[in-house]
Amino acid sequence: MTDENIAKNSIKPEESREKSATPITPTQDKKPTPAATAHLLPDAEMEEEQAAQPAAYSMRPAFGESFPLPIVKRIMNNTMAEKLKDKVYDKDVAKTWTREIADEVNQQIAANSKVKRYKHVVQVMLGQELGAGATYLSRCCWDCDCDTSVTEVFSNTSLFCVCTVYGTYQY
Repeated sequence: MTDENIAKNSIKPEESREKSATPITPTQDKKPTPAATAHLLPDAEMEEEQAAQPAAYSMRPAFGESFPLPIVKRIMNNTMAEKLKDKVYDKDVAKTWTREIADEVNQQIAANSKVKRYKHVVQVMLGQELGAGATYLSRCCWDCDCDTSVTEVFSNTSLFCVCTVYGTYQY
């Protein structure tokens, strides 16, 4: 190519603006027009109102909304006493008793309105009272500020029952 052909094929910046389909005007400086600003005002007001309202989620239980330990203890004690008060240990029926106790405690806790943001697990251990000692151990990984557990023991001359409820806050 010759220098003349190169000069003909090259376009100067001023010429490219003239040849473009949409001319660039000074009003396209990305500043909102008054109509666009009026359209944005209701959204901005809504955002301010939403900022004034509390968030729809909570990371910690509010004051007075912690796991209701006294209520859960009462439920556990009443259920164990009702099911086991005059029972004599029988290894064949002990499995049924543990299921009944765990199910009833679970249902009563779930029906309680103060346990709305908590998940809970009920664990029941039943054994024969022989005068020997027993060790009961559990381990969990949880948030110490929000989650908790409660254990109650029932015993008579023939058997003992240990019921534990773990309450974990649902984030």
